[in-house]
Amino acid sequence: MVSSTRSAPPSVNVRVIDDQHARLIENIERLEQALVAGEGASALAEVIGRVKEYAARHCPAEETLMESFGDPLRDLHAIEHRKFFIRLDEMERIAAQGHPVAALQMLSRLRAWLESHIQDWDAKLGTFLNSRGVT
Repeated sequence: MVSSTRSAPPSVNVRVIDDQHARLIENIERLEQALVAGEGASALAEVIGRVKEYAARHCPAEETLMESFGDPLRDLHAIEHRKFFIRLDEMERIAAQGHPVAALQMLSRLRAWLESHIQDWDAKLGTFLNSRGVT
């Protein structure tokens, strides 16, 4: 059985960012549910599409905040966002090949990215924005 990510991602104490992270968790949970039901491969394309939609809104929103408040790490953080888009494209290619473990690979990669990105980059951004009065 696949473990669940039902717990909320760590808060970065900036509501708009935390709310957007919750949407990514919802998409990961959809894939987990599909895997448990034996439908991971068929749900994969839809989940990738939803994650891409999320990222297309979320990453620019963070980058706008970084630019607006002069975050000194904004360029490096933006590079991390670009790497995520590259990973999503790679996952899309894997899914298109119909590989039977593609859904599981995607889930593992999404989890790893989410945990690392939120705990490192987004936590730093949250601390920076909080110091500027953004909550």
